[in-house]
Amino acid sequence: MKKRLLLGALAVVLLAGTLVGGRILLKKLSFFSVRRIELAGARYLTATQVAAALDLPERTSIFDDTGPLVQRVAALPGVLEARISRRLPGALRVTVREAEPIALADRGGHLVLLDSAGTVLPFDPTTPAADLPLADADSGVAGLLSRVKEGDPDLFAQVQRAQRMRQDVALELESGRLLLRVGASSDEIRDLSTVADLLARQGRSWRELDGRYPPRVIVRRSSEGRGV
Repeated sequence: MKKRLLLGALAVVLLAGTLVGGRILLKKLSFFSVRRIELAGARYLTATQVAAALDLPERTSIFDDTGPLVQRVAALPGVLEARISRRLPGALRVTVREAEPIALADRGGHLVLLDSAGTVLPFDPTTPAADLPLADADSGVAGLLSRVKEGDPDLFAQVQRAQRMRQDVALELESGRLLLRVGASSDEIRDLSTVADLLARQGRSWRELDGRYPPRVIVRRSSEGRGV
């Protein structure tokens, strides 16, 4: 019995040595040098940007440790998560999860993308962001827009501009203006949206819907207000 256990343990040691030695040998073969970088999961980052971040030396093998490479990609602004897998014989597949832009903002005459925390993202604010609203570069505004998008995508699609007003946020729609507290909950947003839908179905126009005093929604059609 002891002899069998000893032989089994020896076989494991020999196999491990073969695998480790084989990997070292493979790393030296030019056939397994990295010749291509594949990028997955990206809407804004480009393969060129990722390749620059990787900064691979010549004759890097796909069997080299990918840990440091993952850290370099994950350190790119706007990247929340990164993974790297090997594709034989000479490709590395980089999969990223990017921060989601929530709005466009004006910075020194140039448009930039904001995430849900109001942080400027280093992405090109062109075609993919065409349908995003303009917003103040403010964490409260961005956070509210993020909750609107998550809870009521149809309402979010109607928002043209979002502005901070002290402790409140004004959302400009083609049909009028919505007023909400900066910290408005999903229920408060839904109540406001429900009133807007009800008025639209009734063919009644409005200038402003004020949802800052839940559960009440104030409908303003002129200079006077009316509670709903």
